[in-house]
Formats: sequence, structure tokens, C-alpha cells
Amino acid sequence: RERRRECMGMVARLSVKTMMLISCVLLSLLETAVGMANCRHTFPSGNTFDLTGLHRPRGQRDWYADDRNGNMYYFNMCGDANDVPEACVVLQKAVQAPVFQVTNQSDCFWLGQLRSMEWELIDDSEPNAGVELYYFDGEQCSGGIARDIRIQLFCDPDAGVGKPLDYYVLEEDCHYSITWPSKYGCPVSSGGMFGSGIGGWLWFFVFGFAVYAALGCSYNIAYNRQHFGIEAMPHLEFWKELPGLVMDGIMYSKAKLEEVMNRGKTSYERVDGL
Repeated sequence: RERRRECMGMVARLSVKTMMLISCVLLSLLETAVGMANCRHTFPSGNTFDLTGLHRPRGQRDWYADDRNGNMYYFNMCGDANDVPEACVVLQKAVQAPVFQVTNQSDCFWLGQLRSMEWELIDDSEPNAGVELYYFDGEQCSGGIARDIRIQLFCDPDAGVGKPLDYYVLEEDCHYSITWPSKYGCPVSSGGMFGSGIGGWLWFFVFGFAVYAALGCSYNIAYNRQHFGIEAMPHLEFWKELPGLVMDGIMYSKAKLEEVMNRGKTSYERVDGL
């Protein structure tokens, strides 16, 4: 009995660890999906911009740029910065924000909030000029004005991703501008949260299946005492039979197609006989 209790305890611990791992995977997938949703925008004119390729996921270094005075700016696109600058931590300003400024005097300011993010066209009459991403409601200046920043992407298909460090950040009365040419400043064809075309639908299917499999495995391990592995897969018998069902469907469709073609061929032969 003692041995059995030990084994059950090990299984329970493994189940908890497995559920934690699955939860982390799900959170990562959800974060990616939300990031993609935040990084696509369609204007009333029908022009869609997709900045997904500029979003820095967790674990990657944030974008950075500087101004003529040597102040540094660390930022993310469509999301909060992944790392709070050390100067901000020292000053007890370790807040969640999309953009931070670290001055040449080691002061730190956050320049906006993700919830106040807004999209604008650089030129309403010419969408191909580029797009602007605004962050409002930043830390207040001495005059009580809230800082804000716009990230301005000029459309240049030949610039590739581009580098914000190649251009100085501008500041006027607590309003900041980060500007650089990039292919991401050009409008793309419209699409949903997961993109458009076959690739978008494929990503949607993969994401949905991953969520289904993770939740199903988690449930079977925690409540049905299944061991971690293929046997924990939800509806396992169905997935085992699926390849055979697909092959049966293909063979049936092939037989029906041949039957229709042969029927048409017989009709032509009868007409020729007349």
C-alpha cells in the first residue's frame, strides 16, 4: 500500500507539472494570437496594415533608438516592452509600458500605455505614405501634461524591416516621434486576425488544434489518471481511425468519379452508333 501511495503521489506531481507546462504553452499561443490581433488594423478606407513582424515576443530584445542629446528609447510594437530598463528599476518605475525613455542623466520616463494605443495614417489622402502608431497617457511632465509618443513607419518596400536607430527620435513639449522607413509601413491586403488566404486558415487550424489537444490532455491526465503521452490525447480512438476514414473517403470519391466518367463515355458511344 505504501508503494502504491508513493506511485500515486508521483503521478499527481507529474500531472501538476504537466498541466503547468501545458498552461505555459497555451499562454504563449494566446499571447501570440493577441499580439497578432493588436498588430493588424484596417482603416475605414479599407486599407489594412500588418505590423506583426515588428512585434517583439517575450524573450526577445526590445527595439531601441536615440536622439541628438544621447537619450535612449526602448520600445515594442503592439505590446509592452519586454524588459524594464535598469534605470527605471532603480528609480522604482518598473511599470508595464510599451515605451521607455532613459535620459543621459539616468532618469527614466514611460511615454505611454498600451491600452491607449491608436492607429493613424500619415496622410489620409495617400494611404501608401505609411502608418502611425500612437501611445498616449504616459508619465506626466513637469507642467502636468501627459507624455505621448508616435511611431511613424513610412512605406518603403525596398527598406526591408528597417532600423529605428538610423534616425534620431524627435521631441517637442513632451510629444515624441520615432520614425523610420520600412516595408511594414505599406498597406497589405485585408484579412482577419490570423491573416488572409490559405496560410491564415492553416494557422487558425493549427492554433485551434493545439488548444484542443492541450486542454484535452490536461483533463485526461488530471481526472482520468492517464499517463503523459499519446494515450492522454482526447478522442484517441477517433484520431487513430481518421487516416483510414480519409482513405475510404478518397477511394469512394474516386470510384464515384470513375462511374460518372464511364457513364458519360457510354452516352457518347451510343450517339456515335446512331
